[in-house]
Amino acid sequence: MRFDIQPYVGALPITFGMHQRDVHRILGRPERSSPIWNKSGFSEHYLGGGYNVGYNNAWIVDHLGFGPGAVELAIQARLIWTLAEQSDPNPIFLTLDPEPVEFVGFWFFLRIGVTTTGYHDDDPNQLAITVFTRDSTTELLAKAKLADTSKYRQE
Repeated sequence: MRFDIQPYVGALPITFGMHQRDVHRILGRPERSSPIWNKSGFSEHYLGGGYNVGYNNAWIVDHLGFGPGAVELAIQARLIWTLAEQSDPNPIFLTLDPEPVEFVGFWFFLRIGVTTTGYHDDDPNQLAITVFTRDSTTELLAKAKLADTSKYRQE
């Protein structure tokens, strides 16, 4: 399966605001579903946990998460991952948003509505990309700080 991230729209073919029944028409039934830790909605997991669709309590899509190896992933038609290769996505995201902020181990690329984790701090157990809605991070990011992107700068 291929997903194409469109900032603050979704990861096509799934868009924010889509109802769960419409997602199921496109992706089929998930392998598992669970409530989100703070009871703000639900998360449905596909392909052995390789990607997930998050919903609010009305079962409306509000985020999508991806782990390496499960899907092809692009942003605005620019390929990030193939099924065979899942390189660090941060260099691509930094070209689109050179000033991400960091909070609780996640980099938030606010210009494009994407988070990454595990790459900037070399933690292979945390490798993931999440696509989020424009209004979902306001409270959370009040304590965020500018991310240290020196690892990715050419010296």
